[in-house]
Amino acid sequence: MNRFVVLIALALLAPLSAQAWWNADWSARKKVVLNAPAAGIAADVTAVPVLVRLSTGNFDFFAARQDGADLRFVAQDDKTPLKFQIERYDNLNELAVVWVHLPRLAAGDAAQHIWLYYGNEKSLAATDANGGYDAAQLLVYHLGEAQGPPQDATGNNHVPVKGEARAVLVGLIGGAARLTTGTGLELSLPALQSPSGFTFSAWVRPVELDGELLAWGDLRVSLSGGLPLLSLKGATARGAAPLGKDAWHHVAVTAGPDYQLYLDGKPAATLPGPLQAQPLLRIGGGLSGDIDEIQVASAARSASWLTAQVASQAQAGALVQIGADERTDATQSTSYLAVTMRNVTIDGWVVVIVCMLMFVVALWVMFAKAFLLGRVSRSNALFAQAFGNMTRGLAELDDDLASHAGSLDLLAQKGDDFRHSPLYRIYHVGVTELKHRFDATGDSAGAMPTISARSMNAIRASLDAQLTREGQRLNKAMVLLTIAISGGPFLGLLGTVVGVMITFAAIAAAGDVNVNAIAPGIAAALVATVAGLGVAIPALFGYNYLMTRIKDISADMHVFVDEFVTRMAENYGG
Repeated sequence: MNRFVVLIALALLAPLSAQAWWNADWSARKKVVLNAPAAGIAADVTAVPVLVRLSTGNFDFFAARQDGADLRFVAQDDKTPLKFQIERYDNLNELAVVWVHLPRLAAGDAAQHIWLYYGNEKSLAATDANGGYDAAQLLVYHLGEAQGPPQDATGNNHVPVKGEARAVLVGLIGGAARLTTGTGLELSLPALQSPSGFTFSAWVRPVELDGELLAWGDLRVSLSGGLPLLSLKGATARGAAPLGKDAWHHVAVTAGPDYQLYLDGKPAATLPGPLQAQPLLRIGGGLSGDIDEIQVASAARSASWLTAQVASQAQAGALVQIGADERTDATQSTSYLAVTMRNVTIDGWVVVIVCMLMFVVALWVMFAKAFLLGRVSRSNALFAQAFGNMTRGLAELDDDLASHAGSLDLLAQKGDDFRHSPLYRIYHVGVTELKHRFDATGDSAGAMPTISARSMNAIRASLDAQLTREGQRLNKAMVLLTIAISGGPFLGLLGTVVGVMITFAAIAAAGDVNVNAIAPGIAAALVATVAGLGVAIPALFGYNYLMTRIKDISADMHVFVDEFVTRMAENYGG
């Protein structure tokens, strides 16, 4: 019974421990999952640097400081801060490259994770000057310098003693270096005079498939027709698969004491030792192409250690998976819609704001036009009743001009009662034309004259002209609804296409292609399409409803014109 109670208590406390927060001064965090089985890591590794790429699709740069000084990485226990080094933090283009030092990476743990904290405007930068590399790491060149010699990221300050490498702004990870045949980097590393082991690794994108990549004493690593070669004192071992031209590949060689060549984290060739002692190292002396992330260590790194490097640094690496935002405030439980809106880029917001303005205009047109058409319909009904009474009265009058003119004037002078009625305005035009004919041909003291067919046609033309003007008045501003209906979806589509382009460009630059990096950016880009449809759909319904009412009123006006002309022909025709 007591054991059962303990289990229940642990189950209730488990969610509370999962929600523990390293430091309340930080308002947001992300879980960074390290899926070692998916990356193919066969054995546990220690003291391994892991690359974390942040981009528009997986990180809210607006919630962090502009210089990234509030970034913190904490171990899975949510208590132990981890050493890290920011290679690049570009708040404007929403790209960041961070190296995190992991004390241990378990091979069989698919749920191992660390925490990325951010969102503290008062925090100071905590990036480590040497990136947390272990003592065996002699040299790391990120090659992100725009000019000047490469800078050693380990803090050992090893600079090339000879050679040059031209900077390339866009490499696999950040910047890179361009090597040409006859150029390269020559280093003097005193620790290699009596090494306990040796490891060299770099990312290479060859332009030519022949050339030497590494020379260390009698050891050579080169390419022959794209095939990697490992040579030592006349002995040569060949890799089984060639490197692709203009494609990035990870090349590594270890010694301890046997020499092992690795290609993309997998063993490619082996030669027996013994381990040599040689401080001079030449990189890329005979290679033509780009090189990135040069690392040299005085220890033989394990195959799993190198696999972890490849799996975190490659563009399609499976090791690092960045999760969703978690927050300490009320936004921690925000909906997916709110999370999506936070990822909308500036161009997307421009489209959304324009669509919102179109929506406001469309609503104004729909409500104003509906109110106007309601008044027109009511006023038309009142006038139609009055006109019916007036025509019945005309039939009972004597055939003299004064009686008819007086009856016509009696209704025509009630403009205030029918000021919203298009029928009244058409009637008024007709009466004015009739009175003009009466004044020209009639005699108020005598019998009422007839109106000729030519005059009838002239009056009909005046009625048709007024009918056209009334139709234009009813359709005024309806074009704004047609603009919203047709322009809203296209404008939203434009915003989505631009947003998708920016998302893929950011992902390509950051090299992070997992679904967690792509999905938020695509979802945010689709907000523009939703905004466009949100404008078009209500405008479409409102337009169809209003046009139906306008057609009904227009039909009433046509019927009235025909009726007026008929009554005029009956009473005043020759």
